[in-house]
Amino acid sequence: MTVEEIGKYLGKPLDDAMGRPVGKMVGITADIKDQVTAIQVAENDGEVVQYPINFVKVIEAGPILLQIWRVETEDLRREYDIIKRRSQALDLLLKDGDIDQLEYKQLRESYEDLNKKISEKRDTLLDALKRLESKLEQQIRDLQTALTNNKMLYTSSEIDEQTYRAVTESIRSVLEISRKERKDVDGTREFLLRINSPEVAKETSPVVIPVTTPQDVVVIRMKEPTEA
Repeated sequence: MTVEEIGKYLGKPLDDAMGRPVGKMVGITADIKDQVTAIQVAENDGEVVQYPINFVKVIEAGPILLQIWRVETEDLRREYDIIKRRSQALDLLLKDGDIDQLEYKQLRESYEDLNKKISEKRDTLLDALKRLESKLEQQIRDLQTALTNNKMLYTSSEIDEQTYRAVTESIRSVLEISRKERKDVDGTREFLLRINSPEVAKETSPVVIPVTTPQDVVVIRMKEPTEA
């Protein structure tokens, strides 16, 4: 990604893969070939954080910032796919008599060592996804509880209709995002669990980790009159 491609977004708001506001892109780091290596983001809490360029994905709406688990999963998928293809090529070389047994054994052992490292990284990532999933489940439960409580307050006439509708819309928007992210996490975990399994070994096309297109931000004005 060149400075020209990403530079036009400097100073503009930046969302994550789920459409949640992260902050603003305030800086770019590039090499002598004009290739961007990192971006600096002024996050909503005021802290400026630098992210490697592989954390950035440009979609139709503009750049988005990927969560670290998405980046690590894609890196892991790419590594596994390369090793799988090279292992298959190595077996073909042996079958065709284009490599001797000693060299084949040495290369095969090196690939097996790399697979072990991938499995270790996968297990670490699975643990992180398990914690994230628990966090999302708790968020979903809390949001559902908030919906119920607000409905009770509205039914008992403790809050007016305008406030109830505005707050309910806001909660449902966040709830939808949490549910979509949980679905992404579920799909990612299923893929990671299948790495090195016979089923995955037979696949020829890579598994794509889903990235949700950010939704438009809904601005709710609490004091405006309710539409008829």
